[in-house]
Amino acid sequence: MESPRGASLRTLVVVPAFNEAASVGRVVAETRALPQAPDVVVIDDGSSDGTGEGVAARVVRLPFNCGIGAAVQTGLRLAVEDGYDLVARLDGDGQHDARVLPALLALLQSGQADFVVGSRYVEREGFQSSVPRRLGSRWFRLLLRLACGQQVSDPTSGLWAANRRAAVLLAAEYASDYPEVDALVLLARNGCRIVEVPTVMRERAAGTSSINGPRALYYMLKVTVALGIGSLRPRAVGRS
Repeated sequence: MESPRGASLRTLVVVPAFNEAASVGRVVAETRALPQAPDVVVIDDGSSDGTGEGVAARVVRLPFNCGIGAAVQTGLRLAVEDGYDLVARLDGDGQHDARVLPALLALLQSGQADFVVGSRYVEREGFQSSVPRRLGSRWFRLLLRLACGQQVSDPTSGLWAANRRAAVLLAAEYASDYPEVDALVLLARNGCRIVEVPTVMRERAAGTSSINGPRALYYMLKVTVALGIGSLRPRAVGRS
């Protein structure tokens, strides 16, 4: 990826995956097919189905299932340690369309944002997620406004891109599970500019979501408590 001024910006796309052997290869292929294709790393979160085997990307295997946050943080730390300028995330289940990445990255390259979220709720096209997740998103939108004054229509979106400043903050502090809302609060409280880009999400290519029914209620309660505790923390100090 290149900035509008022509300076080359090294970009890493992090693909967390847990038992996504049926879909992760397509996610990697779509990403590698982009113009000025970014580097890709698949973080295999202790899968038992061969996730990551034969994909055209670097694969980092965690020794056991550590949770989505730990998988993403592994990718963030790798990006920071290896000197990448920009980091993006695409989930391994195939719901995220890699073709939207250039739009997210362009806002970082132009200096208009530190963190860009791909939102399914700006234009409300494509797959709108399950009812429990939509209800959770509404609740988290309210919590975000109360916690840090930040307006985000799709606070649980796992499709995002970060510049180095935001990546350093998240690499140092990232919740082990259900991390998206907590990450937005952390970034907002540390002065990062958060912008949304409309995107169309797809239904899962295979497998089953872990957030349904009772699990969604647990998700909402856990994140709510975490945000309450997090509001008492001092601001993080990120270093590039």
